[in-house]
Formats: sequence, structure tokens, C-alpha cells
Amino acid sequence: MLSPQDTLEELSHLKRYAIVIGTGAKEVHTFIDPYCSFSQKYLEYLYEHDGAMLKKYTVYLYLYELKRKNSADAINAILNSQYRESLLKQVMLNHDEVPPQSDDGNEKTIEAIKVSAEKIGVFKRPYIIINGKAL
Repeated sequence: MLSPQDTLEELSHLKRYAIVIGTGAKEVHTFIDPYCSFSQKYLEYLYEHDGAMLKKYTVYLYLYELKRKNSADAINAILNSQYRESLLKQVMLNHDEVPPQSDDGNEKTIEAIKVSAEKIGVFKRPYIIINGKAL
């Protein structure tokens, strides 16, 4: 596990791979799996009440597969989409199925997220980090 400062440093390099939602002043970094029911409830919470939470926070979402959820195809589809946030919501909140996708160069993104998650010590989804500290 990294210190909060080292975690923030690691996340600063990872930001370019995130799906960013919200416009708030405070940053929240979250590792999620599209098929994880707890991750789905978390995303639902963020969008509740006309997105009140998203006015307070800028949320960086990192797609990180839980092996037992077999979400690799959904992650690829979301990463391949021009409208990532929209497809993420369709998959996670509406439970829409996505057709299998080719990798289309996502292995770099998926591997970068995996390596950082392992360094940080991500062990569950959602894994929420604020100010370098896990909640």
C-alpha cells in the first residue's frame, strides 16, 4: 500500500485513462467494475438528486475488472465508445448488454489501470480515494 502522497502521485499519472464526471472542486478517484452491484449503486448515488454530488465533486472513474464478474467485454465496449459516460450509464444503471468488442488498443489503458490499482492496493469495487486515502 502506498502513502496518501504516493497514492496521489500515482493517480496523477492515471487520470488520462479515467472517465471523468462532475464539475466540483474536490477530486474523487474510484475504481469500479461495470457488473459489480456495489459499483452500480455507487454510480446511481452519484447521479441522484439531479447530480448534486457531481456539482460538489469531480469524479475520476477507472474501469478495473473483478475477475468473477467477467466484465472485460463491457470494459472494452465502454473504452471504445466515443460516448463513454453515456455507455457506462447504460451498462451500469440500465443493465443493457453490450456486444463483444475487439480490443482496439485498450490493452495499454487496462494494463495501466491494473498496475496502478495493484500499487495502491485496490481490493474491492468500488474503491474510493479522496485526498490519497481510501474510504
